[in-house]
Amino acid sequence: MKRDGKASDRQADRPAQAAHSGTQPGACGEHSQGGGGGAGRIGYDGVSTNLIAERADIPVGSIYQFFETKDDIVAALVQQFQGRILRLASEQLDVACAVQDHRAFIARLVDGIAGIQAETSAFVCVFSGSPSHARFDALARDLRRTLIHHLDGVFAEAFPKLAKDGRKRMLAAWSDITGAMAASLDRSKPGERGKLLEELKTVLGAYLDAKLSLSSN
Repeated sequence: MKRDGKASDRQADRPAQAAHSGTQPGACGEHSQGGGGGAGRIGYDGVSTNLIAERADIPVGSIYQFFETKDDIVAALVQQFQGRILRLASEQLDVACAVQDHRAFIARLVDGIAGIQAETSAFVCVFSGSPSHARFDALARDLRRTLIHHLDGVFAEAFPKLAKDGRKRMLAAWSDITGAMAASLDRSKPGERGKLLEELKTVLGAYLDAKLSLSSN
C-alpha cells in the first residue's frame, strides 16, 4: 500500500522527536537501548530490527511506531551520545585545566570517553563507525565532530600560539587514533583495558607535546 506524503513525513520525524523529547514516548527509549546493546556486542552488520525487538523484549511492530529502520535507531543513539559528550566537555574539559596541565586534561578526556563506553556497550560501535555503510559512518563522524568542535575551541584559547591549521590537523589525527583504539575497548579484558587507555593517553599527549613544541619555536 502506498503511503501519502504527509504520513511518510510524520513517520520520518519520529526518531528526532523521540531523541529530543525530555521523556521518550512509550517504549522508545527501550528500543534505542535494545539497538545499542546489539550494536555493541555484534556490530552494525549483525543488528536487525527483529533482533532489537528481541533484546528489548517488545513486539517488533511497536518499533515501527518510532523508527522505520535500524539507521533511525542509530541516529537516535547518536543524539543521546552527543548529549553525554557535551556534558563531559562542559563539566570536565575546560580551558583552565588545559592550560594548567594538558596531560591531566587528556586523562580527563580519555577516562570520560571510557566511562561512557563502560556504561553503554553501543558507544564504541557508534563512535567508530563503519566505512562500508555510508549513512552509519556519517552519523559516527557527526558524533566525533561534537567532541572535536569543543576541543578545538578549548585549544584555541588555551594554546594561542598553536596555529589553526596545525590544531585542526592534530585534532583530526586524535579523532582517527581514538576511534581506532576505542574499537578494541569492547573486546578487551579488564587488565588489557587499563593498558589500552594508558596507551591512548600517552599517544595523544605525545602528539600534543610535539605540536606545542613546534609552535613555540
